[in-house]
Amino acid sequence: MGVFRLRFAQSNNIIYNNKEMRKNKTSISNPDELNKHLQHSSPLTWIVLFLVIAVIAAFFSWSAIYKLKIRLMGKASITSGVVTLEIKDSDLNKLKKGQEVFILDKKGEILSFNDKQPVISKFELDDGDQYTYTIVLEEKRPIEFLIK
Repeated sequence: MGVFRLRFAQSNNIIYNNKEMRKNKTSISNPDELNKHLQHSSPLTWIVLFLVIAVIAAFFSWSAIYKLKIRLMGKASITSGVVTLEIKDSDLNKLKKGQEVFILDKKGEILSFNDKQPVISKFELDDGDQYTYTIVLEEKRPIEFLIK
């Protein structure tokens, strides 16, 4: 019971002090009064303000420079130098001529389409092996999400 009274008394004190502070609020009417208020702020306040501004600036810089890539991944096989990609019909609509295709560290591109199957530029890889391909469908900067 005593702990409850102490906590209640402390919370009443805080409320009382806040009411008192509201009564004592004054408006700043000239630059000298502003200087007086600025001198009473602690260096810790300025450090926190600077850090918050730095974090916000870093976020906006990153979102303007970095690109998010939307990728399509799947299995590819090579037979007689011809690359065959396993692609779902729903993903075929997303592909366009000129998109980059990555297999291992090698880069190629979609040259055209033959019977709904993309024709890929030649890769010098071993025949008969299964590989994982990646096609970059779209690149967006994060700031574009904030602007729209």
